[in-house]
Amino acid sequence: MSSSTQTPKSTYHLYTFYASSCAARLRIAFNLKNIDYVPHYVDMNTDDHESEAYRAINPSAAIPTLRIETEGEDPFTIAQSVAILEFLEETFPSRTPLLPPPSDTKARARVRELMYIVTSDIFPPTNSRIAQSVKAVRGEREDALTFVRTIMNRGFATYETYLSTYFPNGKYSADDAITLADVCLIPQVEQARFYKIDFAQFPLLSGVIERLEKVEAFRKAGWRMQGDTPEKDRLES
Repeated sequence: MSSSTQTPKSTYHLYTFYASSCAARLRIAFNLKNIDYVPHYVDMNTDDHESEAYRAINPSAAIPTLRIETEGEDPFTIAQSVAILEFLEETFPSRTPLLPPPSDTKARARVRELMYIVTSDIFPPTNSRIAQSVKAVRGEREDALTFVRTIMNRGFATYETYLSTYFPNGKYSADDAITLADVCLIPQVEQARFYKIDFAQFPLLSGVIERLEKVEAFRKAGWRMQGDTPEKDRLES
């Protein structure tokens, strides 16, 4: 085959932080789709994401960022996790599809509903920056904890209702295939455990979580198995 007909090689650079649930979404997706990527660790504990160098890559100073370098092309950068997930799905639709077929628009909408319960209803208001702002009102840590737990419990209760209504016998969130909903769910579950959310109150969701956490792509993407995970917290692969 001549070089003129070969597909240009792309290298995927993922700016990530071990404790970022948004970055974990992408690590899971890369694992499921078997796409190699180069991790670049940004230490949010020391405010590396606020540096001038990182802001030049991502003006919002958020994690994650994906930078794609393709031979013969200008680099392409995406800075929102959901946008990156959909980009990967559209770029690699046949590698472990994470949405139902384009012809099944209703099923795709259902997956996105579940995904957005996590990425719109649960995650943004429980982000640590928001929690710190709530704490700052009266200087009471318990205010932030109560606020975050209330939002999370409401969100996961809604998720449980969707499961019981549409997929009561499903293996995963949207029936028997892993989807973007699952990719977003598990990192949020890991975050919720820090706030001691009791998932026993959500039996269908608990079953989905248990099955997903046995999948190698999810396990390897966990916060305790990253290159920048502190030694005291790290699990061996």
